[in-house]
Amino acid sequence: MVPVASDVDDILQDTAVALMRKFDQYDRDQPFFNWACRFAMFEVLQHRKRHRTRKRHFSDEVLEAIAEEYQQHQQSADRRRQALADCMRQLEEQDRRLIELRYGSTDTIDNLAARINEPVARLYRSLARIRNLLANCVRQKLAVEGQQ
Repeated sequence: MVPVASDVDDILQDTAVALMRKFDQYDRDQPFFNWACRFAMFEVLQHRKRHRTRKRHFSDEVLEAIAEEYQQHQQSADRRRQALADCMRQLEEQDRRLIELRYGSTDTIDNLAARINEPVARLYRSLARIRNLLANCVRQKLAVEGQQ
């Protein structure tokens, strides 16, 4: 939304200040992310007004379309994260522990296999099986959610 990368920090800082000033007006029944994005969009527009002399910028319509698309993408990502969390809770304890060990640390597969005294090939197969279970579960949850 902003063609000059160095301006992003300024806009984020201005957005944070605006959010703090107006936080008492936040409706807790609404998603915070969407509320905050509106502030960010306003700050981008304000920034553009202050820097009209720069030649490289998108039209306001394009900016609004990008902002809307990003919010929709973020909401979709939030739904996927929630579905994944639900699916993780449905895993058997041993499978959940293995996933947490693998993705909750910086250990390599070789180090993890040695740590849990498991052959590397078996660990790869187990992780692939669990990832498939999780992927199928997430797809099913999102499909059901989409039908509601």
